[in-house]
Amino acid sequence: MNPPVDTSSFQLAGVPDPEEDARLAVREEEARAYVGSFAWSKPIREVLLAFGMSGILSLFLFRFEEPIRWEGEEDIELWVIVGDLPPAYFATDDSPNPGEALETYCVFMEDWASRILNGEDLTGAYPIAAAPTEEHARMLKSRLEYIRQEIIPIVGIEGSDDNQRN
Repeated sequence: MNPPVDTSSFQLAGVPDPEEDARLAVREEEARAYVGSFAWSKPIREVLLAFGMSGILSLFLFRFEEPIRWEGEEDIELWVIVGDLPPAYFATDDSPNPGEALETYCVFMEDWASRILNGEDLTGAYPIAAAPTEEHARMLKSRLEYIRQEIIPIVGIEGSDDNQRN
Protein backbone atom coordinates (compact mmCIF):
# COMPACT_ATOMS: atom_id res chain seq x y z
CA MET A 1 0.00 0.00 0.00
CA ASN A 2 1.24 3.51 -0.78
CA PRO A 3 2.04 6.10 1.87
CA PRO A 4 -0.79 8.59 2.32
CA VAL A 5 -0.93 11.59 0.02
CA ASP A 6 0.27 14.79 1.68
CA THR A 7 -2.79 17.06 1.79
CA SER A 8 -1.04 20.19 3.09
CA SER A 9 -1.34 21.95 -0.28
CA PHE A 10 -4.96 20.98 -0.90
CA GLN A 11 -7.69 23.53 -1.39
CA LEU A 12 -9.75 21.58 1.21
CA ALA A 13 -12.18 24.27 2.37
CA GLY A 14 -13.07 25.49 -1.08
CA VAL A 15 -12.88 29.16 -1.90
CA PRO A 16 -14.08 32.32 -0.12
CA ASP A 17 -17.05 32.54 -2.50
CA PRO A 18 -20.23 30.99 -1.04
CA GLU A 19 -21.69 30.33 -4.48
CA GLU A 20 -18.55 28.54 -5.68
CA ASP A 21 -18.41 26.58 -2.41
CA ALA A 22 -21.98 25.44 -3.03
CA ARG A 23 -21.10 24.35 -6.57
CA LEU A 24 -18.02 22.49 -5.28
CA ALA A 25 -20.26 20.71 -2.74
CA VAL A 26 -22.43 19.56 -5.65
CA ARG A 27 -19.27 18.30 -7.41
CA GLU A 28 -18.35 16.37 -4.26
CA GLU A 29 -21.77 14.69 -4.25
CA GLU A 30 -21.27 13.89 -7.95
CA ALA A 31 -17.89 12.31 -7.12
CA ARG A 32 -19.38 10.32 -4.23
CA ALA A 33 -22.16 9.01 -6.48
CA TYR A 34 -19.62 8.11 -9.17
CA VAL A 35 -17.44 6.13 -6.75
CA GLY A 36 -20.49 4.56 -5.12
CA SER A 37 -21.64 3.24 -8.50
CA PHE A 38 -18.81 0.69 -8.62
CA ALA A 39 -19.07 -2.78 -7.07
CA TRP A 40 -15.55 -2.41 -5.59
CA SER A 41 -16.47 0.73 -3.63
CA LYS A 42 -15.85 0.58 0.11
CA PRO A 43 -17.19 2.81 2.90
CA ILE A 44 -15.66 6.26 2.53
CA ARG A 45 -13.70 7.64 5.48
CA GLU A 46 -13.23 11.11 4.01
CA VAL A 47 -13.31 13.10 0.81
CA LEU A 48 -10.84 15.97 0.46
CA LEU A 49 -10.99 18.68 -2.16
CA ALA A 50 -7.53 18.85 -3.71
CA PHE A 51 -8.46 21.40 -6.37
CA GLY A 52 -11.72 22.72 -7.70
CA MET A 53 -13.07 25.02 -10.35
CA SER A 54 -16.67 23.87 -10.33
CA GLY A 55 -17.45 24.88 -13.90
CA ILE A 56 -14.47 22.94 -15.25
CA LEU A 57 -13.25 20.21 -12.91
CA SER A 58 -12.94 19.16 -9.32
CA LEU A 59 -10.21 16.84 -8.06
CA PHE A 60 -10.87 14.92 -4.87
CA LEU A 61 -8.84 12.52 -2.79
CA PHE A 62 -11.05 9.72 -1.50
CA ARG A 63 -9.91 7.84 1.58
CA PHE A 64 -11.66 4.58 2.40
CA GLU A 65 -12.32 2.78 5.67
CA GLU A 66 -10.68 -0.35 4.31
CA PRO A 67 -8.41 -1.04 1.33
CA ILE A 68 -9.80 -1.71 -2.10
CA ARG A 69 -8.19 -4.87 -3.44
CA TRP A 70 -7.79 -5.50 -7.17
CA GLU A 71 -5.34 -7.28 -9.43
CA GLY A 72 -2.85 -7.93 -6.64
CA GLU A 73 -2.93 -4.28 -5.54
CA GLU A 74 -4.51 -2.60 -2.58
CA ASP A 75 -5.47 1.06 -2.30
CA ILE A 76 -6.84 3.01 0.64
CA GLU A 77 -6.86 6.27 -1.36
CA LEU A 78 -8.01 7.14 -4.87
CA TRP A 79 -8.04 10.30 -6.94
CA VAL A 80 -11.46 11.15 -8.37
CA ILE A 81 -12.05 13.80 -11.02
CA VAL A 82 -15.48 15.09 -12.01
CA GLY A 83 -16.66 18.13 -13.89
CA ASP A 84 -17.35 19.24 -17.43
CA LEU A 85 -15.41 16.23 -18.70
CA PRO A 86 -15.53 12.45 -18.27
CA PRO A 87 -15.28 11.38 -14.63
CA ALA A 88 -12.39 9.14 -13.66
CA TYR A 89 -10.77 7.46 -10.67
CA PHE A 90 -7.27 6.11 -10.30
CA ALA A 91 -4.74 5.09 -7.68
CA THR A 92 -2.28 7.51 -6.14
CA ASP A 93 0.78 5.31 -6.91
CA ASP A 94 2.20 7.39 -9.73
CA SER A 95 0.35 10.58 -8.83
CA PRO A 96 1.37 11.59 -5.30
CA ASN A 97 0.13 15.20 -5.62
CA PRO A 98 -2.72 17.08 -7.30
CA GLY A 99 -0.68 18.33 -10.25
CA GLU A 100 0.51 14.85 -11.10
CA ALA A 101 -3.02 13.51 -10.61
CA LEU A 102 -4.30 16.00 -13.18
CA GLU A 103 -1.53 15.03 -15.60
CA THR A 104 -2.34 11.33 -15.10
CA TYR A 105 -5.97 12.11 -15.89
CA CYS A 106 -4.87 13.91 -19.06
CA VAL A 107 -2.73 10.94 -20.13
CA PHE A 108 -5.65 8.49 -19.71
CA MET A 109 -8.10 10.74 -21.53
CA GLU A 110 -5.62 11.68 -24.27
CA ASP A 111 -5.11 7.99 -25.01
CA TRP A 112 -8.87 7.46 -25.42
CA ALA A 113 -9.31 10.53 -27.63
CA SER A 114 -6.28 9.71 -29.78
CA ARG A 115 -7.48 6.16 -30.36
CA ILE A 116 -10.84 7.49 -31.52
CA LEU A 117 -9.29 10.06 -33.85
CA ASN A 118 -6.84 7.49 -35.26
CA GLY A 119 -9.55 4.88 -35.80
CA GLU A 120 -7.93 2.51 -33.31
CA ASP A 121 -9.47 -0.07 -31.02
CA LEU A 122 -10.39 1.08 -27.51
CA THR A 123 -9.32 -2.19 -25.87
CA GLY A 124 -7.09 -1.26 -22.95
CA ALA A 125 -8.08 2.42 -22.98
CA TYR A 126 -9.56 4.01 -19.87
CA PRO A 127 -13.31 3.32 -20.05
CA ILE A 128 -15.26 6.51 -20.69
CA ALA A 129 -19.05 6.69 -20.54
CA ALA A 130 -19.36 8.69 -23.75
CA ALA A 131 -20.00 7.67 -27.31
CA PRO A 132 -16.62 7.12 -29.01
CA THR A 133 -17.16 9.77 -31.65
CA GLU A 134 -14.69 12.14 -33.27
CA GLU A 135 -16.72 15.05 -31.90
CA HIS A 136 -16.36 13.79 -28.32
CA ALA A 137 -12.66 13.06 -28.85
CA ARG A 138 -12.01 16.59 -30.14
CA MET A 139 -14.00 18.16 -27.30
CA LEU A 140 -12.04 16.12 -24.78
CA LYS A 141 -8.69 17.03 -26.35
CA SER A 142 -9.63 20.70 -26.13
CA ARG A 143 -10.42 20.36 -22.42
CA LEU A 144 -7.18 18.47 -21.82
CA GLU A 145 -5.19 21.21 -23.52
CA TYR A 146 -6.82 23.76 -21.22
CA ILE A 147 -6.06 21.63 -18.14
CA ARG A 148 -2.41 21.29 -19.15
CA GLN A 149 -1.91 24.94 -20.09
CA GLU A 150 -4.03 26.71 -17.48
CA ILE A 151 -4.75 24.47 -14.50
CA ILE A 152 -1.72 22.25 -13.94
CA PRO A 153 0.62 25.28 -13.77
CA ILE A 154 -1.60 26.73 -11.03
CA VAL A 155 -1.74 23.49 -9.07
CA GLY A 156 1.91 22.61 -9.54
CA ILE A 157 3.56 19.34 -10.40
CA GLU A 158 6.54 17.22 -9.36
CA GLY A 159 9.46 18.94 -7.76
CA SER A 160 7.45 21.41 -5.73
CA ASP A 161 8.23 20.99 -2.02
CA ASP A 162 4.63 21.55 -0.94
CA ASN A 163 3.34 18.91 -3.36
CA GLN A 164 5.33 15.92 -2.13
CA ARG A 165 4.26 12.90 -0.09
CA ASN A 166 4.92 12.82 3.64
